[in-house]
Amino acid sequence: MQIVTLAIKDLRLMLRDKIGAFFILVFPVLMGVFFGLVMGGTPSSSRGKMKVAVVDHDQSEWSQRLIAELAKNDGLLLETDEWESARNSVRLGQRVGLIAIPRGFGETAAILWEEQPEIQLGFDPSRRTEAAMLEGMLMQASGALIAERLRQPTQLLPRLDELRRGLSESTRQDPVTPILSELLDQVADVIDSADQLQRVEGAAENQGGIQMQFANIKNIDISEHEDPGSVRAQLKKIRSRWDISFPQGMIWGILGCAAGFASSIAREDARGTLVRLRAAPLTKLHILLGKALACLIACCLVIALLTIIGTALGMRSDDYAKLFVSALVVSIAFVGIMMTMSVLGKTEESVNGSGWAINMVMAMLGGGMVPAMFLPQFLQSVSGYSPVFWAIRLIEGAIWRQFGWHEMLLPIAVLLMIGLLGMVLGTLVLMRRYK
Repeated sequence: MQIVTLAIKDLRLMLRDKIGAFFILVFPVLMGVFFGLVMGGTPSSSRGKMKVAVVDHDQSEWSQRLIAELAKNDGLLLETDEWESARNSVRLGQRVGLIAIPRGFGETAAILWEEQPEIQLGFDPSRRTEAAMLEGMLMQASGALIAERLRQPTQLLPRLDELRRGLSESTRQDPVTPILSELLDQVADVIDSADQLQRVEGAAENQGGIQMQFANIKNIDISEHEDPGSVRAQLKKIRSRWDISFPQGMIWGILGCAAGFASSIAREDARGTLVRLRAAPLTKLHILLGKALACLIACCLVIALLTIIGTALGMRSDDYAKLFVSALVVSIAFVGIMMTMSVLGKTEESVNGSGWAINMVMAMLGGGMVPAMFLPQFLQSVSGYSPVFWAIRLIEGAIWRQFGWHEMLLPIAVLLMIGLLGMVLGTLVLMRRYK
């Protein structure tokens, strides 16, 4: 009861500080709305390379050439993988999308008069802009394969022979068949003659009225198979920009809580409040636990407030029970960070300055300002060291990444460990300082 009373006291003091309350309660909402408006529909991948999985079922010369052409794009980072592993990595947000090259691709790929093999393109539903860019890159690479076929026309002869045999063995009495047969014979003669190669390329450029297809690209669903009309299936699709921007706003509110409560300990010490509290029938542990409880409640309230506002704007959570657990775990983690921040200085100014400096670094590395996947590659490799990275990942997992409970275990474990270590370290130092 004493700890709860102390927590209520700290929350009242927080609300009386109008500037502090603004940065804890209002500023995160503004950040969430701002990020959503800047993102438009979905964020751009202009920063860093897009990680894309490639599943090559064909393993032919021409499938490898397609991959090589795609690899020439500076904005792509291609990673060869198996189907299930690739699909799960996209679903979990580890990669932007996947490209699946079908068996038999090399037989008809880039042959203009043939039906093109179906290339499957799966993508993270939050990255529709990148998916459109990736489809354009696939078209460009397919065009390069067509040019390669024309530069090596003798490779078309086996396919022409098959067509000619098919026409000669056909029993259909079609007046067009003799014309096509004769045309194929002439094309084969032209290809056989190396000195007439220029005529082949010129004829290919001047063909008119023939339906030609550069590439056959099919977008595929990388989520689990289920009734597309079910509520869960609908919630798996991001419905608005707010699904992405409001988790970032939540993090800024939590960072404000951590910095605000960390500096409040030094402020109460400077004003003599801690001396009066210690004169009361309270232990130092009671005082610190009251401060931690107040910070925990404030963090949870911030997440609840932004969830309500985000939902009103169109944000949808895949599972509110998971969002509740995520909010509690993230709040515990940043209570521990707050306790550690509070011992970084002995004055309010030093604690506040060092606390916000740490917050800014954590936010920049962890995706609080720019989504982590859009950071330069060398920064992406260290983003996992930021608590903000794990906090955003856990909240997004509950809102739109469709994390199962087993997939939430790792970020939960990391954040709880950070919170526990921070609480222990901060408590030990503060208890030694205020003997």
